[in-house]
Amino acid sequence: MDSYKLAVKLFVENPGDFKTEDFIPVFHRWIQTRALDGHQLIDVADYGHVHQGPGTVLVSHEANIHADTEGGRLGLFYIRKYTIEGSFANRLKVVFTNALKAASLLEKEPAFAGKIKFRTDEALFQINDRLNAPNTTQTFAQVTGDLNAFLQKLYGGASVDLIYHPDPQRLFEVGIRASQSVPLGTLLDRVATV
Repeated sequence: MDSYKLAVKLFVENPGDFKTEDFIPVFHRWIQTRALDGHQLIDVADYGHVHQGPGTVLVSHEANIHADTEGGRLGLFYIRKYTIEGSFANRLKVVFTNALKAASLLEKEPAFAGKIKFRTDEALFQINDRLNAPNTTQTFAQVTGDLNAFLQKLYGGASVDLIYHPDPQRLFEVGIRASQSVPLGTLLDRVATV
């Protein structure tokens, strides 16, 4: 797979406690403190008025990071838009690493007083590239091997299911369901060795 426009969404476990606008001051502070290593954080945009939309977006040169409600579920969506060198497996590692780091920062965020928690037994993987990765069974066949191998290492051999539905009207996406939750810190430790 040639695309580097990969995305990962991690879902908030307790979404009823938050609104997307709660993330605006947090993301502004991240810009001021350069909180996310390897990212030139630029601006924050509020799309909270869009029903089940992008929510609050932290714009960086490398990626957009959303506190979004797409699909009716609040989550952190890390969407890569800048080249990642190396194999598709390496690109998976980079995108998942950054999504997990951002989620970890939010869980530790003083403004949320330890109230926000992310699910680790479920995620969404997306390729935001209709030219190189159309939403077809052929694309799914292309990425399944690397994605499965990566997730098996990330989840320590736990059972992981990939849920895929071809739909030419939507971006290519795969639901990820693991048989067990793993602490976010453990996933961050494991992703470093994948």
